Amino acid sequence: MKNLHLILALVLVSCQPKTGQWEILKLDNNLSEWHIYQDNGSKNGWKVENDVLIFDKLSGLESGEEDASLLSNKQYTSFEITFDWKIEKGGNSGFMWGVREDSLYKYPYQTGPEIQIIDTQAYDVPEEIQGGEIEYNNIVSDLVQKKHYLGALYGLFPPNNQIKPKTAGEWNNYHIKIDQESNKGWVKLNNILINEFPLEGELWDERVSMSKFSKSDEYPDLGERRWHDFGKFKTGHICFQDHPGKAYYKNIKIKEIN
Repeated sequence: MKNLHLILALVLVSCQPKTGQWEILKLDNNLSEWHIYQDNGSKNGWKVENDVLIFDKLSGLESGEEDASLLSNKQYTSFEITFDWKIEKGGNSGFMWGVREDSLYKYPYQTGPEIQIIDTQAYDVPEEIQGGEIEYNNIVSDLVQKKHYLGALYGLFPPNNQIKPKTAGEWNNYHIKIDQESNKGWVKLNNILINEFPLEGELWDERVSMSKFSKSDEYPDLGERRWHDFGKFKTGHICFQDHPGKAYYKNIKIKEIN
């Protein structure tokens, strides 16, 4: 009987979901665990100072140069990630997952959904947003729906009313979970849950249909694939965005799940 109980216990343990350990994503001067999106050897803009990852250049959006978003060397499927971030006044950045690095796409956000990082004060004074007319219009068109607001799944799911960010120039923390098996994602800002969303299915398709990501006949500058593959890859790189304004990241830890 004791042997039977032992066997049953082992079976139950083996059936439990496999959860990994937290892993620190190393930051060094060579960015050895990272690389710039489709880097041809001439791209730059990222550096590490005192264990802080910094984006400090004129963004591709402003300069007209190719995208210089930063990708993890490793690809992930289901995971939790936590990191501290801050931006300067009027700044704008983002975190993406499921990014496919392929010559078919000019930008990571053609495939990777984005959790928005932005100076929320710009929603009170849109003229203060960095990035010129494009970013100004992104805010002015979103003052009510807030699908481009801090903590939003960009263009699809706005955050809830619990959002309490620290101001530009101060450190905030994101804790993000992407679980492909349960079809659930969520975002915590400074330990407060501010957004929950599916990763596919009827509601996802409905939100995409109401967004720019459904306009695959427009945006010819994006190339032939445009938005056809947006959010389609369950496994892909994670990414910090090349966007207007100086951005800082530190204490980046990730845990693979399932």
